[in-house]
Amino acid sequence: MSSRVAAALGCVLALVAAADAPPSYESFVLDTGEATSLTVLHGRMTGGTVEDFAVFRHRDQDRRMVVYAFENGRWRENHAADVPDDVIFVDMMELGGLDRLLMYRRGHIEWLDPETWTRRPLVAGSSIYNVPPLDVPEVQIARDLNDDGLDDIALPGFDGHTVWVQRSDGTLSGPMELRADHSARIGFRSSTYRALDIYQLDNDGDSRVDLAFWRPDGMTVFRGTETGFDTEPVLVDLPVPVSTDDVTVSFGFGGDIDETRTMLYTVGDMNGDGVGDLVTNTLEIGGLFDQTSRYDFYFGERRESATVFEPEPATSISFPGIQGVFERSDFDGDGAIDFGMTSVKLGIGKLIAVLLTGSVSYNMDFYFMKDGAYPEDPDVRRRVKLRLDLGSGRVAANWISVGDFTGDGIKDLLVQVDASRCDVYPGSADEQLFAEQPFKVDVRFSDQGNIRLADLNGDGRDDMYMAFRLEDGVSRRIGVALSRSAAPSP
Repeated sequence: MSSRVAAALGCVLALVAAADAPPSYESFVLDTGEATSLTVLHGRMTGGTVEDFAVFRHRDQDRRMVVYAFENGRWRENHAADVPDDVIFVDMMELGGLDRLLMYRRGHIEWLDPETWTRRPLVAGSSIYNVPPLDVPEVQIARDLNDDGLDDIALPGFDGHTVWVQRSDGTLSGPMELRADHSARIGFRSSTYRALDIYQLDNDGDSRVDLAFWRPDGMTVFRGTETGFDTEPVLVDLPVPVSTDDVTVSFGFGGDIDETRTMLYTVGDMNGDGVGDLVTNTLEIGGLFDQTSRYDFYFGERRESATVFEPEPATSISFPGIQGVFERSDFDGDGAIDFGMTSVKLGIGKLIAVLLTGSVSYNMDFYFMKDGAYPEDPDVRRRVKLRLDLGSGRVAANWISVGDFTGDGIKDLLVQVDASRCDVYPGSADEQLFAEQPFKVDVRFSDQGNIRLADLNGDGRDDMYMAFRLEDGVSRRIGVALSRSAAPSP
């Protein structure tokens, strides 16, 4: 073999090895100081190639904001200031191609100018949020309402939402009042208003997104127009009585409980036919060891420029125990929505296992829609452990997420093993869904928090971050696992 051939073969083998090598991540920890609460947002505010973190913390009566920018291979404090007393909540919005940190004070939405770090007016509007709390919470008011790729604003009020639609030139339309009855959460000796969830569907078949809100006797729908949304609603009947769309509703547990409640889980195109569908979640509880979770799918049909639902569900996903969705997306690329669910069936054996080992196993179940139906049993099942500290009441788990960590456009499975390691099972694009063997990512997190995903450096791979407490209970940190990329895109 000549030296040139050997060199060329060596280059080819090196390229193949590099292609097969798992993605690598670099770990960081941001020391955010002592705080009772922490709110973390991210976005390209200062113009860097990696997104900044905007961190709001409070302790006692003090509210503080720090912006961390990625400079010279690490995040550094770029700006720090007290949060004005009149700020009620914050959010991040892409406006005119730039990320803007929004701050809401009573009657006004403003944005923070990173050139001068002063607030500038954006729009005026009233909200159900009127009193500045002790902390600085994030309230999501910026989202793409009409599916044009641009963030819009939906500000919740007592009688619906005020909506501003972003135009292609980065300006906002005038306010549109979408009136719908508000909702409340009722607790012991208290009640709080909650923002109505916004559902998106093409109700009339004109290829524009319409906005829907739950109401006790159906849905209130506002038609999409060329410039925004029609403020005169139409009413859509539901095929089954739905008591609420608030998935945070809770039940007490006891030997005499016998209750069934059906909630609106979501509205959207589940089977890929271009018509909106309805999904309900029914809980049947007869006691601590007698529970059933069921998700019913009512496929929409187009009749006379309207969407209607048959009285019986077209398909269902049911489990005898506690079940919850952690991911819904098209895993197999056929246009229909597949579901990833956690499930656990309580019983005496589970309780004994918790007492003896301090841990309990639960399932990660994946259901693929085929020919308009979900299977009776999951297509793919993985087992995960939940660890409990019975003395302190602390809970740790193999927290799970689904994202694209390899940059190939296929969903991968993330399982947090402990505070120092996450396992990533690459998507296999076949009936197994994920590879049997994971690649490991070293992290500097906690096992007492939730991992959040975002492509922070713009390389097409999801990065990970987590806000968590230290053992002293007051010191806070943000752990970040950033995918290594030779040239992050601006």
